[in-house]
Amino acid sequence: MEEKSLREVYEKIEVPKDGVLDAIKAGKERAGYEVAKNKKSARKIVWSTVAAATIIVSSSFISPSISHVMAQAPLLGNVYTAFNDAVGRSLQSQELITELNQTSSYKGIDVSITNAYYDGVVVGVTFSVKGNVSTEEDGRVQGFYEIFDGEAGISDSKELVYMEPSDNSYVGHIQLSYPKTELPSETSFPLEFKRIGGKEGSWRFDVPINQLPYETVNVDIGSIEKDADVNVHFDSIIEGKASTAINYTATFPTEGKHDQVRLEAYDDQGEEINISTDGIDLETLTENDRIIVKGRSIIPQAIKGETSYIEVLPKVALNEPDQFIKLDEETPFEVHAERQDFAVKIGEITVKDKSITFDFQINNGNNMNRHFSFFSDFARNDVALVKESVKDIYEKPIKHSVDVINKDNLTFTSTFDISGISNFNLKDYVIRVNMGSLSSNIPVELEKVKIDLTE
Repeated sequence: MEEKSLREVYEKIEVPKDGVLDAIKAGKERAGYEVAKNKKSARKIVWSTVAAATIIVSSSFISPSISHVMAQAPLLGNVYTAFNDAVGRSLQSQELITELNQTSSYKGIDVSITNAYYDGVVVGVTFSVKGNVSTEEDGRVQGFYEIFDGEAGISDSKELVYMEPSDNSYVGHIQLSYPKTELPSETSFPLEFKRIGGKEGSWRFDVPINQLPYETVNVDIGSIEKDADVNVHFDSIIEGKASTAINYTATFPTEGKHDQVRLEAYDDQGEEINISTDGIDLETLTENDRIIVKGRSIIPQAIKGETSYIEVLPKVALNEPDQFIKLDEETPFEVHAERQDFAVKIGEITVKDKSITFDFQINNGNNMNRHFSFFSDFARNDVALVKESVKDIYEKPIKHSVDVINKDNLTFTSTFDISGISNFNLKDYVIRVNMGSLSSNIPVELEKVKIDLTE
C-alpha cells in the first residue's frame, strides 16, 4: 500500500475553530500537564469540551511528581516503563516495537526518533536528545512540540514534554490516537519540536508507522436515554496486540453539540477494565437536526482471550448553559438545568452598603451519591455575583466567602464584598449559576450493554 500521510487525512476532516483549544494550549505551557474542562472552569480537572472537536490526539508524558521517585538509571531499554506506557511495555515484551533512526539537528542539539509502534489505533514514539541543553531543577529537560503543524482543531497538537536523563542523552515519549475510523496499514505523521532545553528552534520529522495485525469484532447494539435524548450505538471492537478500541456512534439533539461520551467497561468476572483514553471524536456531522458523532475509547491492554464478553456502561456529560438570577427577583427563586435534574434555589437576597448576601440550596438537598466536598466546591466557585454586561466572560470572581448552613440538605450562604465597586447598581449585576459544572461531573447514565467477544 502506498504510504499516506496523516496530514492528508486531517485536511479532509472539518474541525471546529474553537477558541478553547488555544486556552488549553496556553494553560499547558504554564502548568505542564493539567487539562481543564474549558476556560470557564479551569480550576477543576474534568472532562475536556475539546471532545466536541472532530479529532483528539492524546499525549502521554510523566508528571513532575512521578519523576522524583524514578530510579536514576539508563532508560533506553525500559523507556515504556519509565513513561508508564502499558501498550508500549506489552509490545516491547512481544518484540513488536519498530526501531527507527531519524535525526534532526539544530543549534547544536540532536533529536533522534528511536522507536515507534502502531497497534490497532494507538501510536507511540520514543526519542532521545543530545547536546548542550538547559535542565530543570530535577534534572529533566523540557521540550515543546507540535503535531500536524499545531492544527487548532486537534487537541494536544501543541504539548509540553519532559525528557528523563539517560547516560549521555535525554529520553522522551509521545503517545497519540489514530484520528480516523479507517486504519491504514502504513502511514506517517508530522512532528516538530519547537523548543528543547530552553532553546527555540525547529527539529522536524515525518515519523513512519506500520500497523500491527489486529482483528475487528463487529457490533450492533445500542443504549438510549430518552429524557436527555441521547443514543450511544456500539459499532465495533478493534483488538490489537496490546490495546483494544471501542468504536461507537453517538447521537445528540442540536443543543447537545458539545455533549461528551464516557464509558465504563467490565469483564466477564465483573472486574472493571481500565479505559485510558475516552471521548475521542473521529467525525462529527449534523443530520435531520441531530448531531452525529463517530467516537472511540481506548483500553490500554489486549482483552482478546482474557474475557468472553465486556459489559459497557455508557455515560454522557451533557452540555448545560449557565442560568442567571436578577438581584431584584422575588425570592425564593429556583433555576433548573435544561436537560438534567439539577436545580439551585436562591433564598432571601440581602443588600448592604458593602456586601450582598444570599443563601441557596443545591438539588433540593439531593447529593446524587456525590461527596459533600463536590457541592462545597460548586458553592464556592460556580454560584457567583457577576456584572450582567459581561456575564458570559469568566474572570476573577468578586471577592466572597461561603458558609455552610446545613451540610445534609446542601444549603449555603454566600457573602460578596462590593465595597470596591464604585457606583454599584443592583440592576447591573446578576447571580450566575454554572450548571455546566454539575453536568460535566454528574453525567447521565444509559443502560449497560453486553458485547460478546467470542463470535
